[in-house]
Amino acid sequence: MSTETRLKFVGKSMGTAVSVHIDDDVSRVSAERAWESVYVFLRDIEDRFSTFLPTSEISRINNGELHMLDASPDVVEVLDACTWLEHLSNGVFNARRPDGSIDPAGFVKGWAAERAAGLLLQAGLKSYYLRIGGDIQTHGLQSTGEKWRVGIVDPHDSSRIRSSVDIPENWAVATSGTAERGQHIWGKDSLAVNPQFSSMTVIGPHLMWADAFATIGFALGGTGIEWVEKFPDYTAFTLS
Repeated sequence: MSTETRLKFVGKSMGTAVSVHIDDDVSRVSAERAWESVYVFLRDIEDRFSTFLPTSEISRINNGELHMLDASPDVVEVLDACTWLEHLSNGVFNARRPDGSIDPAGFVKGWAAERAAGLLLQAGLKSYYLRIGGDIQTHGLQSTGEKWRVGIVDPHDSSRIRSSVDIPENWAVATSGTAERGQHIWGKDSLAVNPQFSSMTVIGPHLMWADAFATIGFALGGTGIEWVEKFPDYTAFTLS
């Protein structure tokens, strides 16, 4: 069976672009199956966590049709993590909208992306990265032995790359801001966030925490980088 080194698969899920970039000796058939497992997983997550689908578990909780404790284990895990992050950030991280409804968007995308990337590893892939919107989880190195280098999109022009970063092996990068999805970040007391910069990028060993820390750091504004970097192995920078 013939193998290929560089392969790329693209799609859309959770309201944003999704892509898998593979740099590995793997058959196209095996790579396609791995990609399909990722896409099926993300569709399932969207079906359960979307605030736009009336049949999702989050919508049913918001509508009073489902008690939080009766939700699926994944939903309970995500909501527990959101509660922990709210306490950790002294209320800056907030999984509730101004109307009181639950919206775990500040955590669930990074959590889902890290889980999805693990499916690629289970499928036998060793060198790849998975991108969901501004969140990237890597595994291994490029076939050249170099780290994965990824571009950070201009928060004002999605067709332009403003910066690039070399990601340490098996680490992740997450970017939070309002450019791609508009206002989806709510700070303390469910107030809309209006920071001094347009995006914050966080690099660290786990995407779910890098994504959450980027959201919190963005909401904190001027003290955001200092807050993020109190956690070992996590670093941050901003774009105006």
